[in-house]
Amino acid sequence: MQSEKFSFDGYDVTVTAEQISTGDWTPRIEAFRDNEPVALPDVEPVGPNWATPDEAVRAGVEQARRLIDRYCRGHDDQHTNGGIGRAS
Repeated sequence: MQSEKFSFDGYDVTVTAEQISTGDWTPRIEAFRDNEPVALPDVEPVGPNWATPDEAVRAGVEQARRLIDRYCRGHDDQHTNGGIGRAS
């Protein structure tokens, strides 16, 4: 399985690629802070799919960085009340 692990602004992130029924690939993002899972917002509930797992992982890495920067650091208080909490 294609995957990439990285740290960004205090979050540990794993992005994997999952093949869906159409044969396309979609990224799956898991984020942790202080070894606790963090629920990133699903701002693209119907996101783009990709032709290869490498493309899906690259897109997932970009999306994870964007979500952490925008929502977890409190840059979008309108939607998150100042940040994202722990996953439940």
